[in-house]
Amino acid sequence: MGILLLFACFLGAELLAQIGTRFPSERRVVKDPLTGTELVFLTRSQAGDSKIYQTHNQWTADGEWLIFRSDRVPGEALAVNESSGEMVQVTEGGYVGMLNVSRRSMQLYFVRPNKQEKGAMDVMVVDLEALFRDSASGRLKKAKHYQRLCATVPAAYGAHGDMALDAEEDWLWFRVGRTMAAANLPNDMTPAEAFGPRKMGAGPGGLAGIHLESGALKYVTSVPFQVGHVQTNPWVAGHKTSAADHPHPTFSPDGSRIQIQSAMLSEDGRSMDICIVPVPEEWLNR
Repeated sequence: MGILLLFACFLGAELLAQIGTRFPSERRVVKDPLTGTELVFLTRSQAGDSKIYQTHNQWTADGEWLIFRSDRVPGEALAVNESSGEMVQVTEGGYVGMLNVSRRSMQLYFVRPNKQEKGAMDVMVVDLEALFRDSASGRLKKAKHYQRLCATVPAAYGAHGDMALDAEEDWLWFRVGRTMAAANLPNDMTPAEAFGPRKMGAGPGGLAGIHLESGALKYVTSVPFQVGHVQTNPWVAGHKTSAADHPHPTFSPDGSRIQIQSAMLSEDGRSMDICIVPVPEEWLNR
């Protein structure tokens, strides 16, 4: 009897950790006592739920699901449907650091330790569209049908999970370890010492990137101070890359127009002009 119970416990843990496992809705709408605004609470359990860092995308490309961290399945990420509140496990085998949700396709990128090379990190991608479909139908396949290896960051780079997708979503940029940063630090730069009450900031630090299709690596720069959180600008420029500055988009007070500066019409490819971009009517009428 004891052996059977132990086997059942192990089997239950294995099933619980399977990608695509569904959890019941905890969705609840609560009226804010001060403003009267309806607040939609998507989780209510004391399960260690937390959102992805605010500089990263939270919603899936179809706008229906939010990806978040949770201890419901230790070490794995979950998605919650904003309308129904149903939750689905979206990783299997664990992840490290940032969860990167694609804005262009139903995909999720993350990294985890490579099993062959100590210190190397595997970049993984999850096909969320197929996963949600099979999870809903009850026809789940093994993890390899939904998540696959994109590329591997060698151990020498010292990557540890702090990374972000660029606007075109073909490169993943990440913070490198101190050894790699020191090896690429210009000779005329002296690493900074730790400072402040938290004793942080000691350098050197650095950034590098990996191409998600080819696996090509690109070293960006080393700096004498500590590099913190890595974030990217999701704006895809609609003007010339030779422009003297960025577009710097700013919304109008009513949210119906966006002001940018653009070199699209300039003859020298650098001069900036003031431009207004109207927000599509279908977006405003949602």
